[in-house]
Amino acid sequence: MKFFKLFILFFLFLSAQTFAQKVIKHKVKSGESIYSIAKKYDVTQSEIFDLNPKLKGAVLGLNAEVKIPNKKFKEKEKATKKETIVTKKETIESEEILKQDKVKEVQGASKATHSVKSKETLYSISKKYGVSMETLCELNPVLKTSNLKVGMKLQLPNMEEATLPEKVVQEQNPIKEIVTETKVEHLVSNVDVVHKVLPKETLYGISKQTGVSIKELTKLNPSVANGLKVDQFLIIRKGTGEPVVNKSEVVEVQKEIETAKPLSAANLTKAVFLIEKASEHIGTRYRRGGTTSAGFDCSGLMFHTFKSIDMTLPRSSHEMAGVGERINKSQAQKGDLIFFATFGGSRISHVGMITEVLEDEIKFIHSSTSAGVMISSTKEGYYSRSFVQINRVLKE
Repeated sequence: MKFFKLFILFFLFLSAQTFAQKVIKHKVKSGESIYSIAKKYDVTQSEIFDLNPKLKGAVLGLNAEVKIPNKKFKEKEKATKKETIVTKKETIESEEILKQDKVKEVQGASKATHSVKSKETLYSISKKYGVSMETLCELNPVLKTSNLKVGMKLQLPNMEEATLPEKVVQEQNPIKEIVTETKVEHLVSNVDVVHKVLPKETLYGISKQTGVSIKELTKLNPSVANGLKVDQFLIIRKGTGEPVVNKSEVVEVQKEIETAKPLSAANLTKAVFLIEKASEHIGTRYRRGGTTSAGFDCSGLMFHTFKSIDMTLPRSSHEMAGVGERINKSQAQKGDLIFFATFGGSRISHVGMITEVLEDEIKFIHSSTSAGVMISSTKEGYYSRSFVQINRVLKE
């Protein structure tokens, strides 16, 4: 009996060791999300949630430990390893043969060519000829390893160049309604306007972001003399009793659409493409007025990203809020723009693009003043309190 117990314990120990080898323990850093961690380790979010069921629907804490499935884990048994290598080799060879046959088949049917002009993109060329970007890449393998260059000759499928009709009849959306109304804004609130301190923020940075001098911030928050603490709330503007209302400002306000049409397959493809483009800049520093990889502000990142599909957005988050259709939060999808009033009141001052929609949470990519380009969540208190609206800008 004693021997049997020892055997069971030994078996459990071996199982635990094997499991440990199959799992990587990752410590969450500032600005990281399940989406960015999954991308970093080349695994799916579902695989991470399978190992960490408590993280589903929960806010990802700083320095929290997340278990990641280790894709590089190799079994020790030589026979199994040998069989795996042989099978993988055969699969790769089969896929390569099919891939080459597909390229030959497409290239065999290709007769037309296109000479790349200045400022043209792969997306604009695919739209011009009515073919997918994937087809162009199959016909022109050079595109998989290098960018477009002026004068480059691209192979096209055997088809006539698409022509645009002289008049395009647009279907009216009976749900959309834009109204002009008086926007009532409280210039002086009867409650305090506060700012939640984020990781790596400094008093100087908060002063620059909010437009309140360091001297005034220190006067309103005497405790800052002992240093800032993450998640600390700082008073930015002190309430003074009765609100003073300015009724002279008249702006065009979009009425929220309760039953917006879901994105078409084509626009959903664009949304995924836009998310990939924006995600290439994760970690890029914040730079006021920046629209390049040298640094972005929030609207600069959106402006730069949507340029990749030849769509030009206004240059400020406040102006972007007037583009497209304002939709209900429950109708949100990937590629929609999400807006916040981060300085208090109702005036929009921050924008991001939605990357993922869960049951009670929306994740979005944006350029924050504290950590640059990152992915955040509406479940974070700061963004939950300052949320204003969502706009659908990808339309037919």
